[in-house]
Amino acid sequence: MKIFLFLLFMPFSIQGELRLNQIQIVGTHNSYHVAPTSAQMNFLGMFSKEAATAWDYTRKSLGKQLDNGLRHFELDVYADPEGGLFSSSSDPIDSPLRKPGMKVLHVPKLDAKSVHLTFKSALDSVKKWSDENANHLPVMILVELKDRAENPLGPKPLKFDRAQMEALEKEILSVLDLERIITPDFVRGNKGNLRDVIIQKGWPVLKKCRGKIMFCLDNEGSHRDEYLKKNPSLEERLLFVSVGPDHPAAAWMKRNDPIAGFREIQQLVKAGFMVRTRADVNTVEARANDKNRANKALASGAQFVSTDFPDKVPRISEYEVRLPGRMVARANPVLLPDLKEKAIK
Repeated sequence: MKIFLFLLFMPFSIQGELRLNQIQIVGTHNSYHVAPTSAQMNFLGMFSKEAATAWDYTRKSLGKQLDNGLRHFELDVYADPEGGLFSSSSDPIDSPLRKPGMKVLHVPKLDAKSVHLTFKSALDSVKKWSDENANHLPVMILVELKDRAENPLGPKPLKFDRAQMEALEKEILSVLDLERIITPDFVRGNKGNLRDVIIQKGWPVLKKCRGKIMFCLDNEGSHRDEYLKKNPSLEERLLFVSVGPDHPAAAWMKRNDPIAGFREIQQLVKAGFMVRTRADVNTVEARANDKNRANKALASGAQFVSTDFPDKVPRISEYEVRLPGRMVARANPVLLPDLKEKAIK
């Protein structure tokens, strides 16, 4: 992997402004999720004790999470162009599940409670908050395309082909104007490929990114490759994708294990890329009240640190993951170590 060490610390702009990649924020994993009921948990425990504990967390609306100082989210999205694919006979006629459009849930018919049942309603919540909080720090939304039947008793999800990926982009644009989105084209401008701009010029200054939303694709493999077809540097696309650092679309990357990947994350950040990592997984760290992984995630310099516990849940433990002093954002501890105690508002 080629890492350009001459970019050890991405420079400030001429005006002395921070760049987008020079901050660090905390957000939530499965940001829509509502935990199963106790009865459902007991039922799940008969088949998988891990699932019964791993899914034991509940979110508030994205707008309320933004009010709580969180600035990035993850949404699991299923295609449902005809509507009703994930509804049941008990759902009312006007249920959002019966209407056409992308749905947001974890595992159909098994772990399907969601504070935002549709992708549009999740985006609406973010837009409403954004409209009411002008000049806010950028918000990152990580989108995972779900089309695998994880529950054999549930409906068979629709495949996310190119048409459904473009439909997802249309839903984004039905809520947010293009000018409100940090797209690959916004970062690239009229220059060469995305990676070259990141390496040679850097990310836009933070001032130009305020009030905007950034979308990233959680999927790698065939979904990512399909999204990149005909757009190898993400030309005219809305979402950034996780690729290797030598790829022409390299800008943002997913490295979910901050312990095993600690050194690599730091190298990627120093080279100018943006990284998302996870502070905890499946409630394991929370139940043990173990902050080692979270501390590694924050120290890695990953710009986006995701957690299931932005606030402690007393019945589980005192575990929670926040920046020092519960800052909304701070200067990146790897790129600007002398300023890491500085809150970015």
